[in-house]
Amino acid sequence: MITDLEYTWVDSDSLLTQMVVVLEKESLLGIDTEFMRTDTYYPKVGLIQISSEKGIYLIDPLSVSSLEPLRELLYRDDLEAIILHSCSEDLEVFKTLWKDVPTKVFDTQIAAAFLNIDRQPSLQKLLSLLMDIDIPKDETRSNWLQRPLTVGQLKYAALDVAYLLPVYRLLVERLREQSRAEWVHEECGLLIDKYSASIDFDNIYKSIGNAWKLRPKQLAALREIAAWRDRTAIEKNRPKGHVLKDASLYEIAERLPKDIRSLGGCENMSPGQVKRFSDDLLPLVAKAVALKPEEWPAAIKKPFSRSHKALAKKLKDVVEERSAALDLPMERIASRKLLERYAKAKLENKALPKELQGWRQSALVNALDRVFDSVASDELTSS
Repeated sequence: MITDLEYTWVDSDSLLTQMVVVLEKESLLGIDTEFMRTDTYYPKVGLIQISSEKGIYLIDPLSVSSLEPLRELLYRDDLEAIILHSCSEDLEVFKTLWKDVPTKVFDTQIAAAFLNIDRQPSLQKLLSLLMDIDIPKDETRSNWLQRPLTVGQLKYAALDVAYLLPVYRLLVERLREQSRAEWVHEECGLLIDKYSASIDFDNIYKSIGNAWKLRPKQLAALREIAAWRDRTAIEKNRPKGHVLKDASLYEIAERLPKDIRSLGGCENMSPGQVKRFSDDLLPLVAKAVALKPEEWPAAIKKPFSRSHKALAKKLKDVVEERSAALDLPMERIASRKLLERYAKAKLENKALPKELQGWRQSALVNALDRVFDSVASDELTSS
């Protein structure tokens, strides 16, 4: 481990500009972010770390007036890669800061999974496995908004990016040896697409647990109140669950309350929530109830694993077989939800999800198709 780790502290606009000038020709940049998100919808960014061949930089976002120079650095077309580990939360930070995300992302955790180094390794474990390096984890839950940051926090933050470039090179070399570099590129691209997309408020209701159990009229109410809940969380910058939990949304849609008394009968709502939100929720429920049947959402089909248990089991067996053949973790090949989306597309004669149109086409989909197409049509059409 690096014992005398050097880094540059960037806490002014002029220092940020100087950093960008130094790094603007670098083709590889390691990135990490530290943030707090206990009582807000959006992450509160406390620190941004960058590593490069020119050194390590710790950027204090609380002390600079604009991070636009950093955005321009990270969104350069001539970059080879922005290297992160388990990048989903970092992409959320970028989306919060700049309304979009960089496109040259390389996630070392994803790469490690494609090499079957470990299913979902932490950075600490990956460094230990690949480079026999141990770095501490003791500042993981620190308060990154406090100032000044402690010496321990600063060292931890610098170590989180110190080895990203050498790890990247080791991973890329192995990926190329196994002809899987493009697979990782595609997988990171799917993450970029996910975090670049705008929120589809009209379809949030479909993600609420057990929504498939509701009738179309109830789904119309769920569609309205789920969109309202998420918009309210964004507007007030509060976690969605602090506004209303999914269970509350489901119960309201199921009961279709007409007045504050019946709304108060919902077991998953506190008296305070009933008082605060009744003026918003009751008109939305009434609006949904007043819709014509043709304006209701279509019924959500029962999850594939419930409606076609035998076929679902056969498809899962295919994933297990391909996992062994490819020496890949099962969840990296296809999650249960992705299998259900595959089956739904096949049953409805629609295009496969984008996740199944890249490397998974030859690695998995062809085998899935053989099993799916061999099943009798009457089994597929039963419910």
